[in-house]
Amino acid sequence: MIEKEKQNQILVGAILVYFLVPISANFFALLFGDYTSSTFLPKADLTLFNFIMSSRDLLMVMINWGPFPIVSILISIYSYPLVRYILGKELSPSEIEVARRRLINTPFMISLLGLIGWETATTLSVFRSMQLLPVPDMDPVYRTFLVFAFWGFFVFAFTFFTVDYLGKKFLIPCFFPEGGLGKYVETSRFSLVSKSVIIWFSISFFPITLMLFSLLNRSSQRLSDILFVLQSDRLFQLCFVLLFFSFWIVLVHARSIQEPLKILEEATYKIKDQLFETKVIVNSTDELAILADSFNDMVRGLEEKERIKDTFGRIVDPRVRDYLLNNKHELGGKTVDATILFSDLRDFTQLSENRSPEAVLNLLNRYFQAMSDAIESEGGFINKFIGDAILAVFGTPIPLHEPELVAFRTAKKMQSNLESLNKELERDGLPSLKMGIGIHRGSVLIGNIGAQNRMEFTVIGDTVNTASRVEGLCKGLNKQLLLTEAMYQCLPEGERKQVAFLGEFELKGRLTKENIYG
Repeated sequence: MIEKEKQNQILVGAILVYFLVPISANFFALLFGDYTSSTFLPKADLTLFNFIMSSRDLLMVMINWGPFPIVSILISIYSYPLVRYILGKELSPSEIEVARRRLINTPFMISLLGLIGWETATTLSVFRSMQLLPVPDMDPVYRTFLVFAFWGFFVFAFTFFTVDYLGKKFLIPCFFPEGGLGKYVETSRFSLVSKSVIIWFSISFFPITLMLFSLLNRSSQRLSDILFVLQSDRLFQLCFVLLFFSFWIVLVHARSIQEPLKILEEATYKIKDQLFETKVIVNSTDELAILADSFNDMVRGLEEKERIKDTFGRIVDPRVRDYLLNNKHELGGKTVDATILFSDLRDFTQLSENRSPEAVLNLLNRYFQAMSDAIESEGGFINKFIGDAILAVFGTPIPLHEPELVAFRTAKKMQSNLESLNKELERDGLPSLKMGIGIHRGSVLIGNIGAQNRMEFTVIGDTVNTASRVEGLCKGLNKQLLLTEAMYQCLPEGERKQVAFLGEFELKGRLTKENIYG
């Protein structure tokens, strides 16, 4: 839906594009055609020309003016979806898409309808005049037809470029506030070469051809004598040479712009596919070279940012990375309910005494990989590794359905993964690992903690401390998994049956006892 304050701007643009410009183009063509006809047409042809322009024959009048209201009706029908959109009518997505596509194609369609109307009137009026006036020679007919046809093309070119400019200025920004015109390019665009050819017709072919008509008129030559005149008159020869070279200049210039832009277009698709080694080389010394260099600088910046993002995603959970990148980096946080899983390796200090740091690191990495697979596959995120311990969070900042149940299933999967890992370690001649897991749920503070220039995204609070203390009971109770009362009460009946009440236990740093299940 278009904002109310923009509707006046859009209405002005629509009136200009769909009414004033087409009407003005036809008015100017008629005015200039009538004013210059005596220059371009011999006296014998003026009789036919003036008859067509001023005849009171009813059929001739209808032929001359009939196509214009018909074209106006067709333009109104074509623009109807856009008018509904501008007036704020409720439209379905498919109707909005139709309106946008018609807007994109407006310059060509309006110009084409005007050209068809003009040429239809020209053809029919010339035939009608031949019925009403004795025409001893077809030359006047041909010349008159060509003059009218040329002015019809003037209408097309004037309308096309004026409507194209006004549409970009008034309408397209409102219909496409977020951009997104690229997807219409393949089906709706007039290429630079096509536009350049139209420009060539407008500023070169059209005026030079009219000059040729004038020269033929002044030399009293017939249109059928054009080949003879071309062979004998150097001025005529010069005109055709100018036409050829002007077309060549326009075509080469258009290609010199189009080809670098095509290279840039193809490069953007590669960048979209993460191919950051792409480099654009434009052999130009104008603004296109600046654009290409800026594009290459941008690609290098994107490559560096993507590398940083990838590295960041290896340090923290990629989902948390995206969460952090999409939110403000300010100190502080918010209080939320979450489930905390804390796990720790047992007797790892003794295990690492007689091993090199490299061997210890390798063992830890294999353990962390197995545990990470279990946690991340269930939707939790690892907040941090603390030595040989893991702090995992469920339910925040990534929402989860029944985070307590997810955390419990994760713990079971961690146990299963540890069994598989120990079998691998045994085959490698390495000692088996033992771990403890404590799970608690409650309120936590999640956010950025630290200094302005060095902060850490983490969770803190009594819930985190309780999960850690519960895990500390695992060794004394000879259990691998322990739950608090709050955690136990949130589990479905089927999961509750998998654990048993172990009693009340004091937790370090807390005055009250905690019911423990395992």
